[in-house]
Amino acid sequence: MIGKLKLRCGSQFTSKMEGMMNDLAVGVDHQADFQKYLKEQQAGVMGKMDFNVQVLTTGYWPTYKTMDVNLPPEMVRGTQVFKDYYDSKTSHQRLAWMHGLGNATIRAHYGKRDYDLQVTTLQAVALLMFNRAEAQVVAAAEGGLPFSSVRTWLNLEDEVVKRIMHSLSCGKYKVLRKTPEGNTINAQKDCFAINEKFSSPMRKIRIPMANLDESYKPKRVEEDRSIAIEAAIVRIMKARKTLPHQQLVAEVLSQLAFFRPNPKVIKRRIEALIDREYLERDLETANSYRYLA
Repeated sequence: MIGKLKLRCGSQFTSKMEGMMNDLAVGVDHQADFQKYLKEQQAGVMGKMDFNVQVLTTGYWPTYKTMDVNLPPEMVRGTQVFKDYYDSKTSHQRLAWMHGLGNATIRAHYGKRDYDLQVTTLQAVALLMFNRAEAQVVAAAEGGLPFSSVRTWLNLEDEVVKRIMHSLSCGKYKVLRKTPEGNTINAQKDCFAINEKFSSPMRKIRIPMANLDESYKPKRVEEDRSIAIEAAIVRIMKARKTLPHQQLVAEVLSQLAFFRPNPKVIKRRIEALIDREYLERDLETANSYRYLA
């Protein structure tokens, strides 16, 4: 498929996709080499933790915000071991950890039952925080960890901590207990503790969390769609040179069936292209447009 796109649109159009595919292919080799590297190290260097890393090349993938989260000792050890391995393989590339994109499976003990919690890396960090002795002392003294303490220990922004704690204490699977109870997070009043009464008929539980990527905001989606509409209009007009309004709208709708734009929005994008001199109104034919080369 990429080969066909490259042939049709040129190498510049597919260069990032080719880079992505190459990263995924090389990642398989990296993981196999990393497992061999672990076997050559002293026994138990990773403890009981399985640790997998996908290395991506900056420039091929979208830009993500780096979070300087305070990792638990187990994860710090894992990242350091992988860094030592990676440094032994290359000397001119630097690793930047994107903790907001990772995921983890945690074995949790509730009463007499064990559960495998499938969570994001940030959720895992928050859950493992409750294993810390100092966290248990504060929770016992105050009836739970205050939001301010959670934020300090995680070293994350308020909005990120709210999304993490909301997913763990207010969602379908309340593995943490929030005091006072409610479906929203109050940074001034809320305290959190392990929910000792938690139970579920399923052993493997996936706990979703609200996306942290700002690109998922409705305003950003609207902007991206506007760009897609304008690109479709320009493609059509470049091929046809002159088209009536209704026919242009119909062809745009047929090309963009994956999100079905409103005809009024298409009309606004046509007006914007006229203002930027990509198109002009046909003075000889009513309700028609001409493409300006």
